Amino acid sequence: MTAPTATRVAELHDLLQRHEQTPAADSVPVHPALTELFPRGLRGGAVYALHGSMSAALALLAGPSLAGSWCGVVGLPDLGVEAAAEWGVRLDRLALVPQISPADWTSVIASLVEVTALVVATPPEHISPGEVSRLLARLRTSGSTLVVLGDWPRAAAALTGRIVRWAGLHAGHGHLSGGTLRFEVTERHRTRHVDLAIPVRP
Repeated sequence: MTAPTATRVAELHDLLQRHEQTPAADSVPVHPALTELFPRGLRGGAVYALHGSMSAALALLAGPSLAGSWCGVVGLPDLGVEAAAEWGVRLDRLALVPQISPADWTSVIASLVEVTALVVATPPEHISPGEVSRLLARLRTSGSTLVVLGDWPRAAAALTGRIVRWAGLHAGHGHLSGGTLRFEVTERHRTRHVDLAIPVRP
């Protein structure tokens, strides 16, 4: 791990450990609007592959955050913290690592999952089978859940978020006042979905 990244992650790790640490668990809570899709929550110790709208990632972060747990976001410098707060994400319990070297990615994620319930991250273009196995082992030990934005080998499920409807625009004029997010889960070749109303700032 490069020196600046190592120092920053070590400081973040120490800061979170000084607060109450997230205990290992069989599942991670989800936002109330997603309980139909995940009646038992997200699987602790698992990786989910997410494609599409960032609103879906914010909805996933909101679940453990509303329950009082720490969450992490890695490799998303343009994350909208105001949009996250609208979903119910507690910003005082959100650890942000906006930019990271691909060589440091696995080490940073491994450190964060020790002290957070959920990490959302942009994965590197290439990750070795050995790194995948080591990271899965760390996740199983910590009980944390990792959501990667893109493809992932041995993912527990494939998640997709897409906007299917906007509200507030009429005949080419007006202001966006809201929308509908379709959240899909594909697991064991079966797909289920739920439609969520989302707020949109004009």
